[in-house]
Amino acid sequence: MSSAPSPVSSGASSATAAEGPPVLLGTSAFGQNERAFPVYDAYWEGGGRAFDTAWLYGHAYGPGCCERTFGAWAVSRGVEKDVRVLAKGAHTPECLPDRVEAQLAESLERMRRDDAALYMLHRDNPEVPVGEFVTVLAQLVERGLTGAYGMSNWSLTRVKEAVAYAREHGLPEPAGVSNQFSLIDMVRPIYPGTVSANTPQWRAWLAEEGMCLYPWASQGRGAHALANPDELRTGPLAESWYSEANTARLRRARELAGREGISSTGIALAWTLSQPFPVVALIGPRQPEEVRDSLTAMTYRLTGPEREWLESGEGVLPGR
Repeated sequence: MSSAPSPVSSGASSATAAEGPPVLLGTSAFGQNERAFPVYDAYWEGGGRAFDTAWLYGHAYGPGCCERTFGAWAVSRGVEKDVRVLAKGAHTPECLPDRVEAQLAESLERMRRDDAALYMLHRDNPEVPVGEFVTVLAQLVERGLTGAYGMSNWSLTRVKEAVAYAREHGLPEPAGVSNQFSLIDMVRPIYPGTVSANTPQWRAWLAEEGMCLYPWASQGRGAHALANPDELRTGPLAESWYSEANTARLRRARELAGREGISSTGIALAWTLSQPFPVVALIGPRQPEEVRDSLTAMTYRLTGPEREWLESGEGVLPGR
């Protein structure tokens, strides 16, 4: 059984070589070998060992195409035993207890794997009692089909209920949550049913509980790569990301990036990884050079004052 991708907390410079970097490479954009393999190769060559997959990825273009492409890459490179996978399933409208194992089985078959390091529900179904989901997921852990389990795009209330139910019934507890989280706020959901963990309540609970956050869109979905931060107002990212506060954060990230000699997108990743709770960030580079940029930036950590200045803009850019 492969171990779950390991988190890092504020103050840790990087994961150990055995654990790999504190990031997971997203596979949702890669349903074709010719596009995926160069990106996956660059990630592997840079030390990346963990990948984010899902039963639904690429569904509109050919069900399972992204998982099959990832599996084909791993087998062709002879690394299928070495990669660690965060798999997700039971997406709406099939977010039901009896579809959890079924979709995991389909995902593993597509990827040519026997297990996943971590398996998460891709969405929540509030009409289903939390205990029913927890029971099914815990059984997968006990049977060795996944090393641990968690939830993606769940509310804080429901995650708390899941933890409480597992403890009360002596079951394995959720090992992580994969909600959106980044320096710029998700103003409106990107996809139906998506949930952000970028609230004071979520942050306080994650720090208190010590649960790992696996944030998606952890670098602001490309907003930091805009030629001009003002483009956020009118460009394709506007609906989910535009606000004056977010535009100001893009400008501050550029200022700090210029001082430190790394990219603004790299600063965004550093902010995500520098939180006072465990984080393993999901990243979504589309080109090998973007992979290398993220792997360079992920070793950089922000101080508390730098992190707060980037978010709020209060005061002046702290010196080191």
